[in-house]
Amino acid sequence: MDITLECMTLQTLLQQHGITTIRDLTHRTGLSRQQCWNLWHGQAGVGKETLKRLHERLNIPLEALLEVDPVPRRKPRQPGKKQPKGRSGSGARDES
Repeated sequence: MDITLECMTLQTLLQQHGITTIRDLTHRTGLSRQQCWNLWHGQAGVGKETLKRLHERLNIPLEALLEVDPVPRRKPRQPGKKQPKGRSGSGARDES
């Protein structure tokens, strides 16, 4: 079976292997619901241990898992942009 893995997300790869819900991913891997949610939605990357677990428990080839696009990095805050009200960077209150 030849699969094109260009721009492949983990969610797409899992769906190709019959895992269609976060609940199914949680049940079949033994990972926490929060971790599965983060993986499913691309909020977390796949580390070594998680990669091995996905391979062993879901029978997904390591090569396919390694080709999954990494989690996009958040854009750094632009200088000069104001933070939302109530979110000061230092954590200290301004008592002026």
